[in-house]
Amino acid sequence: MPDVPEFYVDEDLCTECGDCVKLLPQAFRNVEDEEVAEVYASLDESQRPKLEKIMAECPGHAILWKKR
Repeated sequence: MPDVPEFYVDEDLCTECGDCVKLLPQAFRNVEDEEVAEVYASLDESQRPKLEKIMAECPGHAILWKKR
């Protein structure tokens, strides 16, 4: 199954809520010694609906698609 397009967390927009890490730990983790999240793994297409829900509900709108 193919991976979803690349995505990332914009550190300047991240509100440090941790919801993405709680809801999708397969892709997100906290940055060590900082209060922001980062993407550390890609997801397969079956996880895309969950990712898009997290992106839409992110309070800082910090989870973005990478431009190609």
